[in-house]
Amino acid sequence: MEWMETMGVGVLIMLARMLDVTIGTLRVISVIDGRMKTSFLLGFVEVVIWLSVISLTLGLIEDNPWLGLFFALGFSIGNVLGILVERRIPLGNLTLRAVGGDEIRELAAALHEEGLRTTILKGESQSGEKNMLFCFMPKRALSKVKPLLKPLRDRIFYTLDYGGMSNQVLMPRTQTPPSRRRLPMRK
Repeated sequence: MEWMETMGVGVLIMLARMLDVTIGTLRVISVIDGRMKTSFLLGFVEVVIWLSVISLTLGLIEDNPWLGLFFALGFSIGNVLGILVERRIPLGNLTLRAVGGDEIRELAAALHEEGLRTTILKGESQSGEKNMLFCFMPKRALSKVKPLLKPLRDRIFYTLDYGGMSNQVLMPRTQTPPSRRRLPMRK
């Protein structure tokens, strides 16, 4: 294989691999969030691309080992692209957990103003009484929450984790909640 042909096929392999790994990252997020239809579709497309790329690469790598480097480079760049796309696309949910003193109540009030629901629990630590806040939110709300957390960084401890599924629809407090009909209890 000539140098130019190697570069062309190598770039094609790299681009296809970048696409397949980026799709794989989004598929994993969809699986974590319990989005079955999205996971199915992304998984199907990911595997079709992967099978095409691996068959092309394995058919040509014996004659030109450089193609293996393009395959590996596409995988590595695809990981980075997947992370960047995941950060830009507000898919899924997050759980905010925060521990602190009275600042937690201030944070809860600020989160309520943004239309988010919170729960505060009382607890104890080695340094005395603490409040622990839980807030399950759509990932798209993170841009509103980060500025609320920034001034509290030195006074509270917090984590943000992928939240998965919830048993309720998350709605801003300004909207009217769905009717709460009671179902008859079984005896």
